[in-house]
Amino acid sequence: MRSIKWIIIALVIIAIPVVQFVRPLPHLTVQAEGATVQTLPGSAPHLDWPQEGQAALTAVGIGDMGQSGAQTPTPIASVTKVMTAYLVLKKHPLGVGQDGPTITVTNEDYKTYLDDKSKGQSVLAVKAGEKLTERQALEGLMLPSGNNVATLLANWSDGSVDKFVQDMNSTAKAMGMTHTTYADASGYLPASASTAVDQVKVFSAAMQMDAFKTIVGEAQAQLPVAGLVYNVDARLGHGGIIGGKTGSTSQAGGCFVFASQKQVGGKNVLLVGAVLGQTKGPSELMTALDEGVKLSQEAQATVRQVHVVTADQPVATVQAPWASAQVLHAGKAVDMIGWPGMQVHKVVAPAKNVKSHVNAGETVATLTVSVGNQKQTIPLKTVTAISGPSYTWRLKRL
Repeated sequence: MRSIKWIIIALVIIAIPVVQFVRPLPHLTVQAEGATVQTLPGSAPHLDWPQEGQAALTAVGIGDMGQSGAQTPTPIASVTKVMTAYLVLKKHPLGVGQDGPTITVTNEDYKTYLDDKSKGQSVLAVKAGEKLTERQALEGLMLPSGNNVATLLANWSDGSVDKFVQDMNSTAKAMGMTHTTYADASGYLPASASTAVDQVKVFSAAMQMDAFKTIVGEAQAQLPVAGLVYNVDARLGHGGIIGGKTGSTSQAGGCFVFASQKQVGGKNVLLVGAVLGQTKGPSELMTALDEGVKLSQEAQATVRQVHVVTADQPVATVQAPWASAQVLHAGKAVDMIGWPGMQVHKVVAPAKNVKSHVNAGETVATLTVSVGNQKQTIPLKTVTAISGPSYTWRLKRL
């Protein structure tokens, strides 16, 4: 019995170090240095919003710059045509410099023109048998704001206005335009209603289309029957505005969606805004246009390049249980686009498959920096090597 006891003791003495040496080693731990949420220094921009109606402004791909007024659905008049043009181009894309297929004006299209004109609507002169390219039809829709062209394009694209309007509403829903309803393709019906925030969404999407961006940036166009037509956007080019769409009815007041552009840090930043429900001044539409120019100018002055992380800035520490902690520095600067008052979020995460022995200059973690809708990730590397655990540490660890 005594010999068995000593055998067991001997086995235990041998087994303990064996177990200690084959146990998996703990991972290196990484911890961020300083606050993980910060605010860009400086005074947050104070935009001069319209005193009535509603408005919204965004820097596309960067973040929302704010909004004013109650964001409740209101008639948007011919601003409706932004979705009409977007949907036509989505279904029938036009490349750079392309005119697209030919559309023949039918007798029904001509009757629509006469009927809309008799009701005092904004129209584009057409005649039966006239041939318009898709691009010309879109110019007639967006520049002089022809309501009859909205009907023509809806019928040409989807076979009927009703089906096209259904597609307008389903597209709006897919874009997250939760406070928008389209009742027609032109905006003549006051039931076509939306908010400034929602209209910023669809205009931002439309401005990603080269054909749309080109057309709304035209001051005039030559069409077969109508001849030379002019853009109702009388403020094109003012305040940096590169394109827009107007709308005005007694129910909607003056409305204007617009885009301007600014180069920041070698990048072209698209600024998109919407102004709805303007009723003051000698011309409701001109009031909306002027409010849009003012917001565009202020947005241009506000957006800038911001230094979020400087090169060699200490951003984290890495610790092995058997070694001293080591500070990890940013290998390069992180610059983004923004404005004072925006929040900066920093997340440090350990790299995958890091071994117990780490060489100098090896990536052991990443730093992800977010500002608005922007995100950058940079590697974090060791300055000196981290040796693996000693035999003594392995044997003594709990």
